[in-house]
Amino acid sequence: MANKPGWSHSLTDFADQAGEDITQMARAIGVAMLTEVVNRSPVGNPDLWEANKALRSKNTALADAYDANVDARNASNTGRKKFKKLTQRERKENFYVDAKAAGKGYIGGTFRGSHMVSIGAPDLTVVENVDPSGSDTISKGAMLIRASGQFPVIYIQTNSPYGEMLELGHSTQAPGGVYDLAFIGVSEAYK
Repeated sequence: MANKPGWSHSLTDFADQAGEDITQMARAIGVAMLTEVVNRSPVGNPDLWEANKALRSKNTALADAYDANVDARNASNTGRKKFKKLTQRERKENFYVDAKAAGKGYIGGTFRGSHMVSIGAPDLTVVENVDPSGSDTISKGAMLIRASGQFPVIYIQTNSPYGEMLELGHSTQAPGGVYDLAFIGVSEAYK
């Protein structure tokens, strides 16, 4: 009896392997997207706030004016004591060149920590984690993604009240928003 032409492997085995490969790729892309979104999320920085920039600018100008007048005061000074230019420490302690008008004690990272992963359906919970580095947020989300079943539908989202404002460009750190840049970063990685 002659061998019949046909498949060298079972179609069921092929379909199972293809399904597993697709699931693994979906998980890898999900983790990559989560990482991009979280890492591209701006972290509040009081040094960039307009009120703080204005205060530092004013105080720096006052310290600079003091230094600029040192030579003139020494020229007209008949006493033995000479005036000297300010040290960095004196600029900070006497002229408050590093002062903050707003955000004293502020710790950024609430938006970055607000990202979450859900599988199968969106989660409408508002999360208020503070995670400036984003590592905890990525770790928790990646764990959920890796534990997802076959052909997962992965949701990466934030329900932060100011998330929409940040996406619309209300941050100097992410003027084009967060999510478009994250998807570009992931697509570049998979070219």
